[in-house]
Parts: sequence; structure tokens; C-alpha cells
Amino acid sequence: MKVKKFERISTANAALILSFASLIVFLIVCFFAAGVSEAQNTADPQFESKLNELLTTVYCYCGCERETIEVCVCGTAEQIEADFRNRLLAGQTVEQIRTNYLDTYGPQFYAVMPAKGINLLAYITPVGIMIFTGGLVLAILRRSKQRSVATPHRDDTSGQEISNTTLKQVEAELEKYKQEK
Repeated sequence: MKVKKFERISTANAALILSFASLIVFLIVCFFAAGVSEAQNTADPQFESKLNELLTTVYCYCGCERETIEVCVCGTAEQIEADFRNRLLAGQTVEQIRTNYLDTYGPQFYAVMPAKGINLLAYITPVGIMIFTGGLVLAILRRSKQRSVATPHRDDTSGQEISNTTLKQVEAELEKYKQEK
């Protein structure tokens, strides 16, 4: 009797093939399940923009480093992101979630400095310095231009004027020198 090719597979090999096939099926199911959940999360761009606004305007309270929740890589930031996502899905607004977070952990975790009170000075000062510096440069340029127009250029390189008596003395010396030769 002739044995076909695949009839000689032992039971150990069959179990190995079965476990490998089940692993492949499991990975395919996980891949598609992850794709479906990603599609559900990214289906609403308005939801993602609201979530992104929350994640970029609030610091993580973990203590690792002063980073926004979007940038922080600790587990606390992941929990906060999941909490923000759930609250947005529950219907809360971005401002309600942010206010609640800042009331709980303090205003020092607000990544965007509000333009109120003493913070307004931080927004105004750079503009004031630039205007002052520009005015100063403009005034210096005008003054130097006025000085260059007001002062006449001298033809002599020494910049000194010779008096008539000195000129007569030099001429007399020159005549005396010529007569001697």
C-alpha cells in the first residue's frame, strides 16, 4: 500500500500546526479589532481636535517633567488622556473638563498663560521693547544723517588751518633756501 504525502504527519506535528493556525487567526482578529476601534476614535475629527486641545493646554501632574499630557510618556498621562476621552464622549465640553482639572490640581498645570493680571505684562513687554529699540535705532540714524549733512568736508588731510604769519614765515624760509643754492 502506498502512503500519501500528508498521511504520515504525526499527532505532535498536527498539534503544532493547529496551534500555529490558531495564532494566525488570533492575530488577524486582533488586527481587525484594533482597526475598527481606531476607526471609531478617528471617525470624528471634531472630537479629536477637542481632545488634542485638552492634551496640549494642560500639563501632566506626574512630576516627571513639566510637559503637556500630549508629550508626557508616563502612565499617569495615559490615564488622564483616557479620562479626558471618556468625559468628552459623555458630553462634557473642553472648558468644563479643563476647569475641573485645574481646580483639582491647581492653576500651575495650565500650559497656556492667560492674558490676565500680571501675566498681561509678559505679553506686552516684548512688544514694548521692540518698539523702544526700533525708535532708538531710528533716532540714532537720523542724528548721524543730520551730522553728516551739517558738517562740510575739508579738503586738507591734516584738518588744521595755517595762519597767515606762519605761511609768510615758510615762504621766507623757502626764498632764503633758494638763494643759498
